[in-house]
Amino acid sequence: MERRIKRSVALVAYPPGDRGRFVVVRRPEGPGEELPGMWGLPAVSLAPGETEEAAALRVGRQKLGCGVRLLRVLGRGSQRRPGYRLEMAVYEAELARAAPQLPPPRQDADVTYYVAWRFGGAEDLGEAAERGSLCARVALQALRARSRRAYGSRSSTRKARTK
Repeated sequence: MERRIKRSVALVAYPPGDRGRFVVVRRPEGPGEELPGMWGLPAVSLAPGETEEAAALRVGRQKLGCGVRLLRVLGRGSQRRPGYRLEMAVYEAELARAAPQLPPPRQDADVTYYVAWRFGGAEDLGEAAERGSLCARVALQALRARSRRAYGSRSSTRKARTK
């Protein structure tokens, strides 16, 4: 039996000129919600025929109420879920303005509208990752790997200067 594949994209969206923090969003509470009340990354599922890049741009418009400029793919992952396999791409992006403006929640069964946002960091994704959020896991893995590379390069530079 072939499993259905659901493709989604999420954003690590930085404010203009600041790569030290990014937008984290709070999911709504309620019956049928995946990860109710959790803080995580804004994301969408791809519509039929939609490219990842188009979906990533739609995250900004539909979920954050502002445009974004895509920077690069941060990471990818997949996860088996009941009845389907989720394939996730996480993009780094820069907000088109200083802060998002979340659209008011609507009763659209296919779209999750977030109830709050703030600027945060990798530490804000830990709980969602532990509870099964694939986008949080992918982002954390990539952000931690980048942090280790940056730390290693600073460390080796200091050693070279002291010798």
